Amino acid sequence: MMRSLIIGMNFGAAVYKPALKSLGYDVLSVDPKAPAMYSTLEEAIEKYTEFETVNICTPNYTHENIARQIAPHAKIIFVEKPGVVNSFSWDKLIKDFPNTRICMVKNNQYRNELSQFRTLALGAKNITINWINNNRIPSPGSWFTTKELAFGGVSRDLMPHLLSLYTAISNYTEGTKTLVNASQRYKLQDLTTSDYGIVNHDGVFDVDDICTLEFSQGETTYHLTADWKSGDGIDQVYIDFDGVRYDLGLCPEIAYREMIRQSVKNRTNDEFWQRQYEQDMWIHQQIENL
Repeated sequence: MMRSLIIGMNFGAAVYKPALKSLGYDVLSVDPKAPAMYSTLEEAIEKYTEFETVNICTPNYTHENIARQIAPHAKIIFVEKPGVVNSFSWDKLIKDFPNTRICMVKNNQYRNELSQFRTLALGAKNITINWINNNRIPSPGSWFTTKELAFGGVSRDLMPHLLSLYTAISNYTEGTKTLVNASQRYKLQDLTTSDYGIVNHDGVFDVDDICTLEFSQGETTYHLTADWKSGDGIDQVYIDFDGVRYDLGLCPEIAYREMIRQSVKNRTNDEFWQRQYEQDMWIHQQIENL
């Protein structure tokens, strides 16, 4: 049986554990706080020296160090968005471990509707991809809203999902960036509630909470907006092709399974991994320095 390791059991337990189990993997877990098989990565490595796949689902600022620690023991590593601090660090990480396949999680590229979206995009003039939450700033005052630890706000949290959809729908063609806007509208002292974690008024909030990017490809313009707190009363996660709208919602488990399955299937396919590298570098470049 193939062995997989999940590092970080909050999101990891909810999403990756059932996906890996359904694919027949022996799933091991590491988390110093949440229920897991091991409390430290060192314990897991001492017990098992090699893993078919590894999912890093820990706070942003820990991703690179963990990836470097586990890379000698992993065939494939999936790093949760937003990857690492910048494209330079991502490039160095990939090149320092040439025998390990490393990619940012791009689960939305494996949705069943993707081929349909590509067809619709061919004749569309305006394509809108939005992830707009009514009130879901993640745990305001925690590492999520501390730039030193998260590297940025919603531009790092949700925009990578939209960028990965954009690249896949446009057949991995980079467009011309025509608009960039990332700003912080809310202050920590103004927040009382969030649907995604409690507010810690003794913490820090110094990151963007809305981000909009636009790209032009010929006669088609892509409009991408990620928003933690619109205050509109409802969450709006959708893609729109000239007025024809498809609600996306949270990515289904089947897409996560397919991402893992295709990555394992193509582990020795250099072309597949070169495309992952190019996309991951491009996504990093779009969100760094915002």
